[in-house]
Amino acid sequence: MSNRVNYVLNRNPPYMDTEVPYERTKAEIEILLRSYGVKGIRWTSIEGQDDVLEFVVEATVQGVHKQLGIAVRPPHIIIKKKLHGKLVDTEDINQEYRLLFHWIKSKIEAVVWGLSTIEKEFLSEILLKLPNGQQSTVGAVVVNLMSKDTLQSLPFYGSNQAMPQLQQQQEERRVLEADEIIIPKGREKGEDRLNA
Repeated sequence: MSNRVNYVLNRNPPYMDTEVPYERTKAEIEILLRSYGVKGIRWTSIEGQDDVLEFVVEATVQGVHKQLGIAVRPPHIIIKKKLHGKLVDTEDINQEYRLLFHWIKSKIEAVVWGLSTIEKEFLSEILLKLPNGQQSTVGAVVVNLMSKDTLQSLPFYGSNQAMPQLQQQQEERRVLEADEIIIPKGREKGEDRLNA
């Protein structure tokens, strides 16, 4: 699955004027993740391939405590620039890593402030082991099934037993109380929040 943006943007990409080196942004991403209690952070860099950031988060998913492995890659943003009088495709790695940093930060903050859950925010990036022993992300598996036109419906859609539970989950809304908004120094832990 490619992270390449392959459509024409009608405006300038974000962070295109950044002067922050991508190495510093990688360090800032690790600091950000650690500040929210994330452990098991690893960057994998192989020449000729995209860097991969993997990390492990603890989450309570439908009442069950789990450790979720997550893998993300910086995007590829190709823009056209004039070089020696010719238009050429260029890529700015510093810009791509700034975008990744702010994307991860916004997802984690959505979880911390109760807008979402960790499994919802990172569902497509959650790692799983396939029956053949290979590792993939949920998103890559679903996209693969969609491309083969084998993802017609989800298994539980025909089951009357699963539907009431699904409807109840969709109807539940999280309401922040005033005392929840003021977070003490040690950061409150909650079922729908990242465990710090």
